[in-house]
Amino acid sequence: METIITKRQFCGYLLFLCVLSFGNVFKIKAQELELKLRSRALLDATFSKYGKREMQGYYRLEDFRLGVKAIYNQFEFLTDIAYSDGKVALKDLLFTYSFPNSKLVIGNSYEPYSLDMLISTADLRFHQSASSVLAFTNSRKLGVTYHHYSNHWYVSTGIYTHNDINKIGTDKQLNSWISTSRVVWRTKTKLGGMLNIGTAFSYRSKEVNKQVSTRKISSCGVTSLFGNSLLGVEIENVGYEVKGLVELLLIYRKWLLQTEYFWNNFNFIDGSVPYRPHGGYIQGSYLLIGEGFGYDKEYSIPGRPVSSRALELTARVNYTQMNDYISSVIGGEEWDFSLGLNFYFNRFLAFKISGSYVVPLDGCNKFYSRKMFLSQMRLQYIF
Repeated sequence: METIITKRQFCGYLLFLCVLSFGNVFKIKAQELELKLRSRALLDATFSKYGKREMQGYYRLEDFRLGVKAIYNQFEFLTDIAYSDGKVALKDLLFTYSFPNSKLVIGNSYEPYSLDMLISTADLRFHQSASSVLAFTNSRKLGVTYHHYSNHWYVSTGIYTHNDINKIGTDKQLNSWISTSRVVWRTKTKLGGMLNIGTAFSYRSKEVNKQVSTRKISSCGVTSLFGNSLLGVEIENVGYEVKGLVELLLIYRKWLLQTEYFWNNFNFIDGSVPYRPHGGYIQGSYLLIGEGFGYDKEYSIPGRPVSSRALELTARVNYTQMNDYISSVIGGEEWDFSLGLNFYFNRFLAFKISGSYVVPLDGCNKFYSRKMFLSQMRLQYIF
């Protein structure tokens, strides 16, 4: 992507879309065509008494994104270009055809694995998904997904390459394919809330056209701003991979409870004992100001508070185990505990603060040599 668009061209493109999207909504209607421009920015900072200096501070523009969404009858096109960590990348590139109670999506997107990974970054309870989510899920993939939804069921299934669109044709391309499915049963409770119970499974084939098949698995923990993965391992001679999860989501007025548990099974070509990491998290939210959380029935995921102005208190406990002593693969083990406040000033602007206590155990990155507390802040807009 960087070889196609120069920095000057990209900056000009961003400036053009910023002007058009100012004021949140810019729509053009020509007969049955609707065009909507989108934009968001996440400005992050992290502080901790960790490292050689008494106080270390890290800050950056975590995600600056501009895109367009076009709808014509049952057809929808969505694309986003993002600038993050000094790099330009194509994020969503989706072509959707909608049927009654279902849709077919083709393009570059997340596979239906982990409800937390499917939530928009701007709507997450914390700055990023839990460490276990980052360890056991994938980034966007190029493929096709079918979604079906009804009052009580959500079912999705898809086939994907093991690459996002930015890696196709580069030396980072992985020559394997992935099949992923998710099933959720849901019901409205007698008290007017929503209960989701679900599971997801994924299969990744053995990589072809390479003499040595290598996989890198990592998680940056509670923040990516340190530039060092908290957990990580590189395994060779990898065959196929099978993984699964269970999930639960409960929403009731001012309350939200969400949890997922993951397990993986990496098989080896030479028949060695499979590598089986696992982990999960549980998190909850309470609205000190406002009432009700958004819910997307087409993807069976929660959203930000429904109230335009809201103050959300949120907490999370996460455990990630990437050490498997039976297979002699060591990737690290950690606990982390987080507490945060999210201020939603209106539909477009929010300020989020949180504190996390991280407990690195055996096998973690040497950078994380001891327990630590860190605070994080985020100023975000989304139009």
